[in-house]
Amino acid sequence: MNESFAPPCPAKVSRLMARRCRAPLRAARVLLTSIAMAALEIGSAIDPASAAETPKSPAAAPAPAAAVPVPRVKPTDFEAHTFDDGAGHTLPYRVFFPRGLTAGQKVPVVVFLHGSGGRGTDNLHQLTDQPAPLVFVQPENQARWPVIMVAPQCPPDQQWVAMPWGAPSGKGRRPPGPTWPLAATLALVDRLAADLPAVDKTRLYVTGMSMGGFGTFDAVARAPRKWRAAVPICGGYDEDQVAALVGVPLWAFHAEDDPTVPVARSRDVIAALRARGSHPRYTEYPASAHHGHFSWNPAYADPDLLPWMFGPHPAPDAKAAPARGAAPAVAPSAPSPPPRAK
Repeated sequence: MNESFAPPCPAKVSRLMARRCRAPLRAARVLLTSIAMAALEIGSAIDPASAAETPKSPAAAPAPAAAVPVPRVKPTDFEAHTFDDGAGHTLPYRVFFPRGLTAGQKVPVVVFLHGSGGRGTDNLHQLTDQPAPLVFVQPENQARWPVIMVAPQCPPDQQWVAMPWGAPSGKGRRPPGPTWPLAATLALVDRLAADLPAVDKTRLYVTGMSMGGFGTFDAVARAPRKWRAAVPICGGYDEDQVAALVGVPLWAFHAEDDPTVPVARSRDVIAALRARGSHPRYTEYPASAHHGHFSWNPAYADPDLLPWMFGPHPAPDAKAAPARGAAPAVAPSAPSPPPRAK
């Protein structure tokens, strides 16, 4: 018997298709759940210590040990002494000796003349007033240029040279003789050179700033054959009295905008020296640099200063000329260290 095919009604088809679609979804959920459970079991069974590690970068090399900082030399590292000039005056001074001097070694002497702010009687303020001049005794410079540094202290009521600082010109203003503090300083240098075997008498240097810049010019003018080189900073002098300075290696510094010591004071001295055939070096800082009266800061920090000072300058006479007008030094009965502070 032939039976005709009757298609299912649409409602039945929809129910059938829904059942067929849900079956695979349930199977997929079961499969995913099984996989997840298996992964958890495997993960818990793995020993973290034996698990494969992510490759690591090579171990960094240990950082090098930090360099031991080199101690900075302070004013209190200078020895305190006094000098009796034999004329009723006592000059306080401080002196720095290079470390590690060997027997027979001879080194230069740098005499530093402070400015007016360093005057006093405490035998310390001449070095604490301004730190820039301590450049000579810092370890990195002592390693290359070991020097003895001497810093006398001018009394409050005195000057290194009795000249007005703020006058527009120094012409005709130099007094006939030195002040007693400068005369005592010159005598002190002679005493140290005679008493200390480490002093190289052919390498004596003088430098100063402001009032000490004036004193530097005067020290050279009154004892020109004593000094290997001189560095006056923001100072001045009597341009009519520079003949004795001719031939002495000299490097002067000044700032154009100096309100305390007119820059013309250095310009005039340098011009007078050059007119007499001398060849001094001169550095003038422009007003735009705003150094004012503090030109000693860039001057003592100039990287060419120490190489120039301790460079190959002609040696002065083997026998230093006595300082004109200086108080005589008291000859010691036997070589001895400088007198200790009183």
